[in-house]
Amino acid sequence: MKIFKYLLAFLALIIVLFAISAKGLFGNLPSDGEIASDPRPLSSRNSMDKQIFFGDLHVHTTFSQDAFFFSLPLLQGEGAHPPADACNFARFCSALDFFSITDHAEGITQNMWDQTIEATKNCNAVSSNTDTDLIAFAGWEWTQMVGEAGDPDKHYGHKNIILRNLDNLPKAPIGAGLGGMDMILKSPLVPPLLLLADFPPEKIDFDFLKYRDETYSIPFCSNVNGDKFEGSECKEEASTPRELFNRLDELSLDALVIPHGTTWGIHAPANSTMSSQLLEQHDPEKQRLFEVYSGHGNSEVYKNIKHVIQNEDGQNLCPKPTNGFEPCCWRAGEIAKKQCFSNEGLDCEKIGQETRQNFADRIKDIGRFGIIEGAKPEDWLQCGQLQNEFLPAYNYRPGMSAQVALASEIISEGKSKRFKMGLIGSTDNHKARAGSGYKEFAKKAMGDSWGAKDNLTWLLPPERGASFYSTGGLVAVHADSLNRDKIFDSLYEREVYATSGERILLWFNLKHPEMGNVPMGQEVEISTNPVFQVKAVGSFKQKPGCPDYVHTSLGQNEIARLCLNECYNPSSDRNLIDRIEIIKIIPSPNPDKFPDQIQDPWKIFNCMDSIEGCEIKFTDDTYNDSQGDVVYYARAIQNPTLAVGGDPLRCTLDGEGNCIKIKPCYASGEDFDPEDDCLAPVGERAWSSPLFLSKPKNLQ
Repeated sequence: MKIFKYLLAFLALIIVLFAISAKGLFGNLPSDGEIASDPRPLSSRNSMDKQIFFGDLHVHTTFSQDAFFFSLPLLQGEGAHPPADACNFARFCSALDFFSITDHAEGITQNMWDQTIEATKNCNAVSSNTDTDLIAFAGWEWTQMVGEAGDPDKHYGHKNIILRNLDNLPKAPIGAGLGGMDMILKSPLVPPLLLLADFPPEKIDFDFLKYRDETYSIPFCSNVNGDKFEGSECKEEASTPRELFNRLDELSLDALVIPHGTTWGIHAPANSTMSSQLLEQHDPEKQRLFEVYSGHGNSEVYKNIKHVIQNEDGQNLCPKPTNGFEPCCWRAGEIAKKQCFSNEGLDCEKIGQETRQNFADRIKDIGRFGIIEGAKPEDWLQCGQLQNEFLPAYNYRPGMSAQVALASEIISEGKSKRFKMGLIGSTDNHKARAGSGYKEFAKKAMGDSWGAKDNLTWLLPPERGASFYSTGGLVAVHADSLNRDKIFDSLYEREVYATSGERILLWFNLKHPEMGNVPMGQEVEISTNPVFQVKAVGSFKQKPGCPDYVHTSLGQNEIARLCLNECYNPSSDRNLIDRIEIIKIIPSPNPDKFPDQIQDPWKIFNCMDSIEGCEIKFTDDTYNDSQGDVVYYARAIQNPTLAVGGDPLRCTLDGEGNCIKIKPCYASGEDFDPEDDCLAPVGERAWSSPLFLSKPKNLQ
């Protein structure tokens, strides 16, 4: 009898071990492209009145045309990352609370959209109704840009559309029409270049040709005869934000429209400004959030810098360098003079001046960096880039920054129009890795830098822009519970904040004499000098590897392929908060006043953090001295830690602090080091949404 029991026990053990190896402890292990069937074990939340949930509302799969192109083996890509990858990564690798797939609408076919929605619904279905571990929102990216050479007044930028519900969805996403990347990819020259450059071609290279032919053969609905294409596929198009807002209303979609990547220089002309969109191209009921930080850089700060200036006759002139910024036209002149000095009998100063002017005249010409024969990328030093700022976007456009948006005002028909937007972060990851900034590693996989194989650098040369990619940010939401409507409500109410990827806890409240604590994001009338309270708690330090539940639910092959064997794996120790900075902005219809009206920082509070966090209280004793509205927000900054791309161009400084040599963090070519994640110390941070204060009408 005992032997029989032992045999049964042994048989049961074999069955259990087999089940674990085949399915994991709780369900089927996914293969590539399948959604894991297990929810993530729920962790305890912070003990404040409202909980804080972390998400990523800007994630691309390889359904996006640029993501697909850069996934090719030809370009040292990883291969396809379908929508299921975004779900599995968010649930197990980065352990997010919510996310959205936001592929470029302009390249999405009906089949791709249907697959994305199916994956989104299946991702949500894994959670039980009572114990939700992850919420997936439906969304897409509306991608409009005119490029460096375009008209600044017709540049509206990129915007993510996030939908509240999954039971009221458009038949297809609404795009902005074909952009620069589309024109390159649909060119008849691309197929032969792909095939000739990487012979013999790998399967996914042929897949690209299929993808290309499929997506660019579908017409936009506005360009086709309705009768002829009735029942056939066409793409929705809205060429301006106003058309987009109107179409969302026509479809009765409860949607948020979130500008992002606004200061990225390769997308926007040098003189672009957010304020140009206020009069006709803004909807305050939809455009309530601003993505201040992503893996493509920081778009927060306004700096009074100019790439070129114009005289009264409209001629471009090259401005002199200022502290923290050198125009590339000026650097062009310095390079020309340096080359000239090796030739006797030449007027090198005159040659330098002529080269500066030549560069300024060609400021909208993408080939302007080729005016100096033999110049290398390293010769341009830090020109065109913001210096001494936290991970700025490449070729920075200050007029498109969050601070300019918050400072802008237009008086129309006696009424004030302003952007009143909360601040969020996200990743803009193009490999379906939602929330990829949980650890600072794998620069190319966790960020968006890309590169060609060494023998293809003639086709796709390395460029300094690769140095300006990071692992991305997060959006944090204050909400009662992890519930779809509650998360969306908090997003709408702007009770949210941005982080640079670290899960910093942040509270920013107005201590109102009658209303009590008023949280970040709110509009408040107040007649007395306001009192504020800020509390910040540092993020958890990370342990190596992945938690046990990931191994039992995801499987080792997927952990290696998708998570790269590293997951969000918090220890019990926290990083310390170094300081809290307060920014005060007085909106103005006159952009010339922005240097004085944007006070950054207005106040600095150094913290004595001992793991409990940092809490401060302060008053604005000058509030009643101001005539108009005032905007306040807080930055909480941790003690420095290493971050991917923390020092984008890695300058060598001389004794006077001048940059005399750079070492860009290349992603391709002979200078590319795959072991170099370009780590440098930075103060990871969180940005609160603003509080918008005004005086009661009877006191104005």
